[in-house]
Amino acid sequence: MINEIDLPEEDSEQPVKTIHALASYLLDRHIDPMHEESIIDRIHEILSEMAIVSGFDGALEWQNDVQTSSGMAISVNEAARCLLDYRRTGQFLRGIHQAILDARDRYPGETIEVLYAGCGPYAPFLTLVAPFFTPEEVQFTLVEINGESLSVAQMLIREMELGAYLRESFHEDAILLKLPDPERFHILFSETMDAALEREPIVSILLNLLPQLREDVFVLPRNVIVEGVFYREKDLSKGLDGLWDPANEDEGFSIGIVMDLKEALGTYLSMPPPPDLIFHELQLKLPHAEWREYLALQTTVDIWEGFTLFKNESDITDLRVRKLDDLPSCEYINFEYELVDEPMLAFGVSMEEWEE
Repeated sequence: MINEIDLPEEDSEQPVKTIHALASYLLDRHIDPMHEESIIDRIHEILSEMAIVSGFDGALEWQNDVQTSSGMAISVNEAARCLLDYRRTGQFLRGIHQAILDARDRYPGETIEVLYAGCGPYAPFLTLVAPFFTPEEVQFTLVEINGESLSVAQMLIREMELGAYLRESFHEDAILLKLPDPERFHILFSETMDAALEREPIVSILLNLLPQLREDVFVLPRNVIVEGVFYREKDLSKGLDGLWDPANEDEGFSIGIVMDLKEALGTYLSMPPPPDLIFHELQLKLPHAEWREYLALQTTVDIWEGFTLFKNESDITDLRVRKLDDLPSCEYINFEYELVDEPMLAFGVSMEEWEE
């Protein structure tokens, strides 16, 4: 545990040194959440001054999302604001740092190569992580579809004198990119995702990159689990809004796992591509009619061993809740995830069980 008085004073002459000192505190897996927030706020303040991107202002083009082949790449501003998703930043930082250490243990003497898909304007999991290693120990390759984000990230890396850690940059759609030397990568890192795997393109990115990479590549996050949970109004101790309280302990009725991303990827990649855009489909039994008031999709992100984001700890694990009005007579709920412009876990209901 750390105290506020332990934090370094900002050195205007050496901002990179200050950032590294602050980031070192974030490696403590037992860090107090309030201290984690204050440290990340200070890092964001320094980075935003260096990069001239805060996430809250700037050029009009910094506010525009970019449509990928399947999913939306967020704007420069939104990507910068992601740093302020405190628990997410802390857990991903600790996870990628540990993954690099684990890769060094597995491949002694090799330079660990990290493929970083979707870096945003701060490329935080290079700029905050690289200084814990030498350029001989780790190299990063950036992939970013948003040209404005990539330009800012490259400038920031130069300003922070971290260019020796940057192997290569691709201004490309990671869903379509064909890597020139894929076997060299030890780690694939991407946090291009939203809650319940909505909107953003991580599924399509993994479907494109995984078949190109070595079979034993480390993938961060290791898995994303989406669970279906029904709630009744009478059981909500703090009303519907209370469901988004991280401390909420209201018990719902779980119908089971709606999406196990690692399992779904393995299934999809083991078979010939389907003729349609369906990546994953599943049918589950509905609970008794009295439970059919609210359906919540509950996301858990397994980043790396010991580093997990649970329900409502981050924007990417916030509950997705639908009020179920006027459902027809039904016994089953059917889920489908399509690789379309804005992917999401769509659902419908039916009376009949699917045939095997």
